[in-house]
Amino acid sequence: MWRVLRAQSDFSNTTLRNQLTSLVLYEAIVTGRLNGKRLVSFADRFFHKVKAADLTAHKFAHSVLLDKNAVKKVFEEILPRYDAISTNYVRAINAAPRRGDNAKQLAVMLIKESKVESTKVAPAPKIAKEAATTKKEVK
Repeated sequence: MWRVLRAQSDFSNTTLRNQLTSLVLYEAIVTGRLNGKRLVSFADRFFHKVKAADLTAHKFAHSVLLDKNAVKKVFEEILPRYDAISTNYVRAINAAPRRGDNAKQLAVMLIKESKVESTKVAPAPKIAKEAATTKKEVK
């Protein structure tokens, strides 16, 4: 009985690692609802640990991701986007049900850019003097 349970957890962990690798390479995937929910929390924890970008982070990324190109992409392209934010690197949106068995699905995607709110107020649009004078003449 012990081997069966161990095999099941190994399968679950490998599935998560495989989905995270695909998420990093393609930046968006569509998966089942339950797997998608697990993937969002797993990916957020992964990016939080790897964000330091030191030797330990590189070793951890190589131990989790199944492709060397994915590790390279994480450190060269993805992590520079997340300099301004500290949480929520991944989001999930409901997708159309799967054809065939009508199972619920999630679209899991990386957040493209960090949205930092600015405190500046946008200036009011300027009205051209010509437009203002033409309106007065029409009346």
